Amino acid sequence: MSDPAAEAQRRVWTIGDYPVVARHLLPISVETVAAIGVRPGDRVLDVGVGSGNAAIEAARRGASVTGIDLTPAQIERARARCASAGVEVDLRVGDAAALDVLDASFDVVLSVMGVIFAPDHVRAAAELARACRPDGTVAITAWARGGWADRWRAQVAHLVPAPPPGGPMPDEWGDPAEVIRRLADAGLDATVEERSFAFRFPSVETAVDVFLSAAGPFVQFMEAASALGRSQEARQELLGAVVESNAAGDGGCELPAPYLLAVAKP
Repeated sequence: MSDPAAEAQRRVWTIGDYPVVARHLLPISVETVAAIGVRPGDRVLDVGVGSGNAAIEAARRGASVTGIDLTPAQIERARARCASAGVEVDLRVGDAAALDVLDASFDVVLSVMGVIFAPDHVRAAAELARACRPDGTVAITAWARGGWADRWRAQVAHLVPAPPPGGPMPDEWGDPAEVIRRLADAGLDATVEERSFAFRFPSVETAVDVFLSAAGPFVQFMEAASALGRSQEARQELLGAVVESNAAGDGGCELPAPYLLAVAKP
């Protein structure tokens, strides 16, 4: 029997055009892999590999990389990107809450904007810890609270019904104290720092078009709004949030989106 929560997550990351989003997010993966000091010969597990940003960066540093994602479409995208980049990564479909890997088998276990979308955060955190060697490193990134997208979500929450209980709550990972607590519950001693990041586009209109056509959660929200005849209102709210958050002064669009980097030891 299929898991409804897992099926819902697969759909979110299949709709839209995630590789477009991944190109914007690439700097976060590059910074994360550098920050945790991935070295040649390290065994690295990338949970929520997406289209391969962090996995490719780690492989370029000489690591032996395994990438796992719940969504088959993401694994296929990652395979294509790895081939294009000329790196070898062992890519598998799998669930962050039930990783098909041996205990203590990786020097580095990382998840860049991945495990934060796992519906069962307790099991997912425990699995990251289980996969990591006693002297290894676990690293997670999450969107910090207060970014531009928080403003939009608050403005449009009234347009569609609340999501059913039991689904992922990625915003809960945006609180440093909560991240430390969750990882501590999994037996990990973590430090968390907030880092700067911004989405950049030629114009605010381009930003809106990209999010609504490429980013799965935005596409899903617009589907729900359209079913209720509220798609135009939702788009206008997004445009308003982008305009209000735009930090560019040259006619372009720069949307501050700070993120948390948690680095933990067993």
